[in-house]
Amino acid sequence: MMLGKILYGALFVAVLPGLLILWAAAAQPNVSLPTYGNPLVGGAIAACGLGLMLAAMRELWRLGGGLPMNAFPPAKLVSRGTFHWLPHPIYTGFVAICLGVAMAAGSAAGLWLVTPSVLLACTGLVLGYERLDLKRRFGDTLHLLPADDANPPSDWDRIRFLLVVVIPWLALYEFSINLGGRGVTFGFRFEDHLPIYSWTALIYQTSYITVALAPWCAQSRRDLRQLMISAWVAMAVIFPFYWIIPSSAPRRALADNNWIARMLDLERTTYPPTAAFPSFHTLWAIFVGRLYRPRWLGVAYASAIAVSCITTGMHYIPDVIAALVIAPLLLHPQRAWKWVLRLTEWMANSWREWRIGSVRIINHGLYAGIAAFVQVAIVTAALGPGREWKVLVTAAAGLLGAGAWAQWIEGSSLLRRPFGFYGGLIGVGLACLFFEERWTLLGAHCLGAPWMQAIGRLRCLVNGCCHGAPAPPDAGIRVTHARSRVTRLAGLAGVAIHPTQLYSILSNIFLGLVLARLWWPGCPLSLICGVYAIGNGIARFVEEAYRGEPQTSTVWGLHVYQWIAIGSAILGALLTTLRSPGAPMLMPSGQGFLWALAFALLSGAALGIDFPESNRPLARLA
Repeated sequence: MMLGKILYGALFVAVLPGLLILWAAAAQPNVSLPTYGNPLVGGAIAACGLGLMLAAMRELWRLGGGLPMNAFPPAKLVSRGTFHWLPHPIYTGFVAICLGVAMAAGSAAGLWLVTPSVLLACTGLVLGYERLDLKRRFGDTLHLLPADDANPPSDWDRIRFLLVVVIPWLALYEFSINLGGRGVTFGFRFEDHLPIYSWTALIYQTSYITVALAPWCAQSRRDLRQLMISAWVAMAVIFPFYWIIPSSAPRRALADNNWIARMLDLERTTYPPTAAFPSFHTLWAIFVGRLYRPRWLGVAYASAIAVSCITTGMHYIPDVIAALVIAPLLLHPQRAWKWVLRLTEWMANSWREWRIGSVRIINHGLYAGIAAFVQVAIVTAALGPGREWKVLVTAAAGLLGAGAWAQWIEGSSLLRRPFGFYGGLIGVGLACLFFEERWTLLGAHCLGAPWMQAIGRLRCLVNGCCHGAPAPPDAGIRVTHARSRVTRLAGLAGVAIHPTQLYSILSNIFLGLVLARLWWPGCPLSLICGVYAIGNGIARFVEEAYRGEPQTSTVWGLHVYQWIAIGSAILGALLTTLRSPGAPMLMPSGQGFLWALAFALLSGAALGIDFPESNRPLARLA
């Protein structure tokens, strides 16, 4: 036991930090984004992170009776000291160390690749293991959001808003404005001739102050909780939009030369005119204005900020209008989420089938066909004319690999023709290695994979595969269709279960947008493949923790697919260090679409047509 603790501690205290440093150094040639900070600033951030980690470790030892080891967890739940300020101070400190070291070393790879990956990995570990483990052992867990009640927020509730909302927003904003690429201007033609009223900059720039002071304007923990949720959802929706469809609001000339105009010009020259549509400035004003009493004061403030976005020339009118249109959804995203859950539940109970003699056609095969079409269309567009047959070979290898993998992992008398995602990845990856254009094939398959999987999860919903474990009644969906695997194999008919297929769809959409943005400026294909493997691995680790398929085995406290997901993330880190050509321009063609359609029909038949009365191998899908 003692030797195991020593080795486990050494892995995370010595081996992991060393590997992260080597990763940043090896991946540096593939990351061309700018660096920030200097050794003094970076050292200060790293020192603060180290102090936070050491303080939290000491509290776990003194108050919890153990050390921060998931394999050997403390016997008591610690909720005092640093754990009262932040739910996971050790992970927060470790991320701060990564950030500080990257800034001190001037490492772009450390700043933009390693640190975000560490942050996402820590988040994935919390959501995919620790949170559930704490609930199982202590009946409760540490909370990041304030309680949903009318009591006033504590000082640390308010400070936590700055740490977990404002700082991540600033980091995402810096990342977005430095991605490069020519942005789309969404303005009207006449706006380029409108005058700039520099004095309105005094209104416009109050937004920075009001956002920082927003937690102290919240009169209840419920208000602050809603502000944090709205801000997080807005960040998750808006920033990917900035990445995939860059926007700009070119600066018009200033006529004034007073101190206000010079202050405005300083902002205009410090930050590029990007990330403009929709206007996050307007959204922040709406979020913060909701806290003000009386209500008309918040409406007046948000209106003043919206107008100043235009009169200062910092935004076009459509930028502001777009923010006003989506603001109602972001103010109460829980309502939109409930609607999405209802739609997901309808999809999960939408099984339809048609018989033609001994042949059965199942409606979920349509989604498999659409997913295959999108995948092959993307890869053929990347590879170019005359090479479509290579795309078909690699895609077919993925289909065969998916079938072989699932037979090995999940095959049974009830599941005669299952398909497994990781088998498909292995099949595609191995097939791509046999061609001269291996990097283009691998990169393009990774580019299309999130969209293929997101669409394919609709089939999973109908079929009932990849389904969730029991969930709180208001957080789950209920499946009652007799054909679904939820009812036939898991015996969970009518029970609220986690919509894990929906979790997968959302994470894949996000990952797909990130990869598309990397592809557009021609980033190295190895970096694109690596980011896909890292993102998919972390997302799958979390998703798998909430899945409830009885045939999935558990190894050392984790589902077998969680271990595979960890391997995927490690493989992704290695891929980002390799040298490769840049991503080519996508060139869709009619012939490529025909090949995609042919493969879509094949895939739709393989995953949607069977012989239900036959007991032959591969005869039945369900």
